[in-house]
Amino acid sequence: MGELAALNETTVKDYLAQKGLAGLLGGGPGDWAAEPITDGNVNLLFRVKNPAAGRSLIVKQALGYAWRYPDFKMPKDRLAIEHEVLRVAGEFAPEQVPEVYFFSPEDAVLVMEDLNRHREMRAALREGVRFPRAAEHLGRYMARTLFYTSDLYLPSGEKKERAARLVNPVLRKVQEDLVFTQPFARHPNNRYSKPLEPLVREIYADDALRAEVLELKERYMTQAQALIHNDLHTGSILANAEETKVVDPEFAFFGPMGHDLGTYLGNLALAYAAYEAHAPDEEEKRAFRDWILESLTETWRVFEREFLAAWERDAQHAEWASDRYRERYLKRLLQDAAGFGAAEMFRRLIGMAHVSDFWSIEDEAERAAAESLGLDIARAWISSWRALERPEELAALVRAGRVLL
Repeated sequence: MGELAALNETTVKDYLAQKGLAGLLGGGPGDWAAEPITDGNVNLLFRVKNPAAGRSLIVKQALGYAWRYPDFKMPKDRLAIEHEVLRVAGEFAPEQVPEVYFFSPEDAVLVMEDLNRHREMRAALREGVRFPRAAEHLGRYMARTLFYTSDLYLPSGEKKERAARLVNPVLRKVQEDLVFTQPFARHPNNRYSKPLEPLVREIYADDALRAEVLELKERYMTQAQALIHNDLHTGSILANAEETKVVDPEFAFFGPMGHDLGTYLGNLALAYAAYEAHAPDEEEKRAFRDWILESLTETWRVFEREFLAAWERDAQHAEWASDRYRERYLKRLLQDAAGFGAAEMFRRLIGMAHVSDFWSIEDEAERAAAESLGLDIARAWISSWRALERPEELAALVRAGRVLL
């Protein structure tokens, strides 16, 4: 059998029928409707539904490249890594991931639950939508997925075997370049609003800043603390008032825990900065930003509580029996989160992969003003990350950020 061609609205229905998955929807291909989902950059996504039965599901196909950027060649086995991460998360944090119905490593196709009752968190935050349980859910998700794939829990041999199997070198290299290298020097991939040019030149010339980023890059490349999502931004989270689901873990590998924490918290800070332009009413802006910062600190508090509870309950105590070490461990994770969060903010503002928080702002002057606030927050985080003791300090740096244009 030859390689599966890129699916489309017609062939995706035929594929489901051929694989014996019609029972998930009821009826047959003639009863179904398929539509592409174009929010992502990397994979083909389809929603296939049976309107009469009120059922639907999501089909995800990995191609040998990023569909939005065809010059970016990528291994199709990235979907096998995603499937493994969803399996692990389904064991330790099942409420926070979609249910998987089918996976074909040969075809690089994943069929899973349709989270159509949820919204992409990034898009909702632009509108000032609050998710009252997101901090609880995401703090718990990160605590459990990170702790239970770390050396604190896994036997040494099993941890090393998993880390060697889930190496993901191509997608790691993408992140090394786009997050830690290109945004800090002139590069053809970088793009930014024209009014930011003076600030960008300052960043390119700031060797102290670059030195901090390079230390984070080294940690990203060498620390295999736990199985990390590696792309845990608000666009990879679907939520409503009661549920929060994490999706798209295809970049996952065994890396530094602080990267997941920092990527999410950094994207909350980006939402805070972007709201400079999304809310003309000052009282509304203040209230929503207060909620964002409360969510930031609460996410960490939940993470810390759940992580320590897992450590107390399930750690290999003979190997990790030290209260002082445990305190140092958690403080280091908070500091790493600040550093990695800063790198994430920089890359979203002046690197290649921008986010709709900002590019949805049509007026360039307004957009650049909001982006300058994001850059000021990122610079504050990267200059302070080693000294942080409490999450409230991280939130205070966000609140103290200034519009520089």
